[in-house]
Amino acid sequence: APMKKDSDLQYLLWMTEVAGIAPQKGVRLLEVFGSAKAVWEASDKQISGCVKLEETEQKRLKNRSLATPNLILGRCRFQNIRILPIWDEDYPDRLRNIYDPPLVLYYKGTLPDFDSQPVIGVVGTRKASPYGQKTARLLASQIAACGGLVVSGMAFGIDGMAMSGALTAGEVTVGVLGCGADLVYPLSNRGLFRDVEAYGCILSEFAPGTQPA
Repeated sequence: APMKKDSDLQYLLWMTEVAGIAPQKGVRLLEVFGSAKAVWEASDKQISGCVKLEETEQKRLKNRSLATPNLILGRCRFQNIRILPIWDEDYPDRLRNIYDPPLVLYYKGTLPDFDSQPVIGVVGTRKASPYGQKTARLLASQIAACGGLVVSGMAFGIDGMAMSGALTAGEVTVGVLGCGADLVYPLSNRGLFRDVEAYGCILSEFAPGTQPA
């Protein structure tokens, strides 16, 4: 069944950030109840009847406060971070159809059309040799020039070189973070972060303020 579009994202953020519902279970609940708000309004028993919940999930489910979701929404507005829920038409079909797609993505910059072009991940060690760095930059530049969308992790070393190469080719590149989209990590790559936000996309499945672990 198609997932109903909520006019307000706070209920979806409640599912991910407060109730801590795993992605696969969250997708199932959205399909059954029709919207994130309907999941929030459902009883613990109704939710448990649809998906098998771990003990920690059952405990977190009892907290129906929307304070954290509203705090996240405020942070996103303040820091110009856009929220992409799984039901949005701009959410990549390739990602939506994996085993456990994130229920929500956060991004800064311009979201590319992931489904219309080859998407190439270029990642590697942080402690790269000069040859490795040069090769990563050249390879990513050529991939981008040939119509590939270069995706990397924005870390120091190979990741940063790859993204820099794609930008040098004058093409969009995407940096996927293991922390909130509002955090520059590592700090030494802050220039790269500025460039990717201006000419590409910084993407994360973690809410703003989430520290790298």
